[in-house]
Amino acid sequence: MYSPSLAYFKTKSKLAYSGMAIAVWYLTIASSNANAQIPDPEPHLNRLDPNTLVTPRLASSTKSSPDDAGEDGAESVEHPATDPPAPIQVAQVTLPLPTLLAPLILPNLIPPSIPIVPINSVLTPDLLPPPNNTPAVPSPNVPVAPQPAKDPRFIIAPQVLDPKIVDPFSTQFVLNGNKVSHFTSTVAIAGFEAGNFRNTDLNFDVYKLIGARSIQSVTADRVVRVNTQLETVGIRNVVQNQDIAVSVAKPQTLLGFRQQISLDANCLNNPGQICTYLPGIKIDDPVIDPRKLQPTGARITSQFGDVISPASVAAIREPGFQGGANGQEFGIDITVPAVGLVPPPEGSPPPVLTGERQETFKNNVAVNYARLNQSFATNGVESTVGRTIRALNYVNGDRNQLANGIVNALGQVLPDFQPSIAPGKPGARIVVNPNLYRAANALRIPDNSLTVYQAGTGYAPSFGSDPRVPPGANHQAIWVGMSPVVEREFLRDYRYITLREPRIVASGGGEGGGVPIDVNLNGFGFNSGGLQNAYGQGYVTVFNRDVSRVDTDTIRQRTDYYPHISLTGTTLTENTLWRYYTGAIVNPGFDAKTTSNIKAYVGSDYSSVNPRGLSYSIGGVGYLNPDPEYYTQLFANATQSIGLGNNPRNNLVIGFNANYIIDGAITLQSLPIRTTQSFINAGLAFNFGDISIGGTQFFGNVLPESIDRKTVFNLNWKVTDRLKIGGFFTAFDNNISTNPFGANISYDLDPNSNSAIYLGWNAAEIDFRRTLGPTSNVYKDNTVSVSIKYGF
Repeated sequence: MYSPSLAYFKTKSKLAYSGMAIAVWYLTIASSNANAQIPDPEPHLNRLDPNTLVTPRLASSTKSSPDDAGEDGAESVEHPATDPPAPIQVAQVTLPLPTLLAPLILPNLIPPSIPIVPINSVLTPDLLPPPNNTPAVPSPNVPVAPQPAKDPRFIIAPQVLDPKIVDPFSTQFVLNGNKVSHFTSTVAIAGFEAGNFRNTDLNFDVYKLIGARSIQSVTADRVVRVNTQLETVGIRNVVQNQDIAVSVAKPQTLLGFRQQISLDANCLNNPGQICTYLPGIKIDDPVIDPRKLQPTGARITSQFGDVISPASVAAIREPGFQGGANGQEFGIDITVPAVGLVPPPEGSPPPVLTGERQETFKNNVAVNYARLNQSFATNGVESTVGRTIRALNYVNGDRNQLANGIVNALGQVLPDFQPSIAPGKPGARIVVNPNLYRAANALRIPDNSLTVYQAGTGYAPSFGSDPRVPPGANHQAIWVGMSPVVEREFLRDYRYITLREPRIVASGGGEGGGVPIDVNLNGFGFNSGGLQNAYGQGYVTVFNRDVSRVDTDTIRQRTDYYPHISLTGTTLTENTLWRYYTGAIVNPGFDAKTTSNIKAYVGSDYSSVNPRGLSYSIGGVGYLNPDPEYYTQLFANATQSIGLGNNPRNNLVIGFNANYIIDGAITLQSLPIRTTQSFINAGLAFNFGDISIGGTQFFGNVLPESIDRKTVFNLNWKVTDRLKIGGFFTAFDNNISTNPFGANISYDLDPNSNSAIYLGWNAAEIDFRRTLGPTSNVYKDNTVSVSIKYGF
């Protein structure tokens, strides 16, 4: 039996709707002397990509899809002329990764950035009034009339703000991977991926804002407070079952036979009649498994001692094996199609082996309802924000409904986080530090997970040493939710495909009264010589059958959601970000099939960007009881942009990226299973206005279990403000599986509502000759991806 290499199971568990993608650098620098943005410090941490089981779920990147168009449902925001210089704009175009082999992971040298929002963008500069004076307003263009302060607790009574004057940046939050603000209406994301050797994988994610309100007040202690409440509902599909099968077909010639025996004579109790002295047993096509060419049972056609009709006696006496007439069947007639192999002739060439890979998905539906309560307060010297998210989630078909139901109920009764702040002073200038909100949205939230409860507080001073640069901020939170855990089992099977009808190579037999037959039934034995008028038949036929034997190894994956709790925090400045987190995923049922009962972890990462174009990130996370989705790793990356001439849009970006996967492999029937690989790569990109040309070189044999050497080039072109096209070409790849080339196109349908359509095509190959021998094949497939996002 030929066992395919696990290198062919290059696919990750697809645990939630996320684009399966291959990142290709597309680095466009809008200004070489601009304020730098902070890169995502965790481009390859805990992201399940359904495209790798090295197999590789966890390196992942997002497509250049409708999700990248901008704020979900948010209108563009005009900022005052006092805005800082235009920040470095780093764009990224990605191409879809087929699910049939190891991902061509080109890690983001400069991942998507946290948006830089100008200082004073939430509340414009104003004076915090002394008691009984005009209050601060959220916009200079639409003043809010003060309400009489009948309550002694307020200088300005609470009043509902017109949504048009509230900056969406101050109400934006991330729920289950989607950005939501008070400008969000209904957003629908839908798409599919299809290939030659996989079922069509349909994806959808629809969420709607059903309630939004912001209330502003000025308390008696001269503190401006804004309370924001949002409500959303959503429905999406999640992958619940996934099979990845690798098959190897080998031509063979099987040896089979057919044996036919009957014995009749005068009946013992009635010598005037003829009875059968063998049970009637027949094995033929109806009881032979056509896939394995083995009998699955036998048909009983008669019993020992049954009387044979005269017509059947006459038929049996005819030449050749006869079982009877008029529906009667006597004797033993069995066919065994495969009892062994016929060896090939000496000197024959080795057989041609053919490999194939097949992937199937079965999805289910998850629904959620969420409420956000955010309390902002400022006294003119410092600002605080308390943010509490409560959500109810239901995943249809999940096997942990009881435990997850308890977690959802608990999330509804846990307290709100209400930060405290010192009283304000008369005449204090109100300046809102945008880093306060950036820190809140930069928290490390577990990927592919469903939020049940998130509560945290943030703090930021209003003024720093440089009035043009907002000072740093921090945010700490507790997160409770449901995270996907994959159970795997390894299956091995085989089947035969008949290439030609059986050929008789030998046959023989005879019949008559002189045929000696010994019979032994359940310890009762006799010889045909002791029977009167005994008549026997005995025939054997030997035949060959040309077949293709297909051996299949399958990894069967089942995904269920488990309770998860995490403590997470951020410390953020305009150019740096430090994140720290710890938590645990708990298996409430202590199922023996699960890799472990508790997956505890601790991690941290740090990122920095400076105005001279240098950015870098370092970090790591360690897991107790790791598995292919949750594993210990260390990562680092750095990039440097260099201007080319006087045009700031012409530049060269060079970079380095490394990801060291320390553990995470599991063993199924002595075969190691993992969902991602370590790698070290370096690359560059030349950007000339709207055109980018780049390349990436992966270095193999540096880190253990790493991606081998390969070289990839890419070209991307921003045709118009709405239309973008791109493509890549793999010039060299020493890995068993590769993506030789691919292309994509994206078009913004309506930038104001963040609506766009994405089309992608990707070729893929597996070189089975590397493991099965030079006479094997190169398996080829094509994957097509289509996704659309539309805001109503």
